[in-house]
Amino acid sequence: MSASIIDSRLATIFSDLATAIEGIVRRHAVTHAEYRQAVAFLDELGRAGEIALFLDVFVEHRIIDANFAGRDGTSAVAQGPFYVEGAPFLQPPYELPHRPDEPGDVLILSGRVRAPDGSPLAGVMLDVWQADATGIYSNFFPGAPEYNLRGRFQTGTDGGYEVRTVVPAPYEIPKAGPTGRFVAAMGRHAFRPAHLHLKLSHGDYRPLTTQLYFAGDPWLDSDVADSVKDSLVVRLQRHQDPADLDKRGVDRPYFSAQYDFVLAPVREPAAAGR
Repeated sequence: MSASIIDSRLATIFSDLATAIEGIVRRHAVTHAEYRQAVAFLDELGRAGEIALFLDVFVEHRIIDANFAGRDGTSAVAQGPFYVEGAPFLQPPYELPHRPDEPGDVLILSGRVRAPDGSPLAGVMLDVWQADATGIYSNFFPGAPEYNLRGRFQTGTDGGYEVRTVVPAPYEIPKAGPTGRFVAAMGRHAFRPAHLHLKLSHGDYRPLTTQLYFAGDPWLDSDVADSVKDSLVVRLQRHQDPADLDKRGVDRPYFSAQYDFVLAPVREPAAAGR
């Protein structure tokens, strides 16, 4: 793509953005003092290192929804600010890296990855990351080793997958800085419901970034990032039979959840009769 084409697209989008801002200013009679206040806030966001956080909370889900509207397959969800490339590639049986004394209840997530016609997809790469049972992400906050609860693995020949981890906790986004003050000024809380992040990739299908949530979470209906979709909510099943615990190699009750993903093909199938 030539620089002139890139610049043309940039100019068009920015022109539309400026026109939209002018409409908002006129509709709400925004004053110059309020404009200067907004400039100061944006400057503070940059100085605090929170531009990505702010945009991921308030903008990214709108970009995702607009880009994936009308597509087949599992719903996409914002990536968020806590993704790290290069997570360890796991060997079966799959288990996310964790500390010997990792807090929280054991969770076994399983399911299949399929094409829209129901056929299983082998060799799909799943890149999974999550907060721990105290709401902390590794690589971003102190208290957890690098790549804790982060890992990559592939589906089997039947499209199936199973990975062992822990049940994550709901958490508040960082609220001591300008993003937190903005959330409070909007009259909203700062909580995200508990969730697992996943990226799925396969050469013949569109990549998918999404999240799974858990039924019964108190923050499902008021996620600060506005990213929950009903189709992505799973139920946790508690297991406590001694024989099952022994088979799984756990010494206390654990939870399981199941979810089947559907990936959209890179090219849509040709219409019948063509």
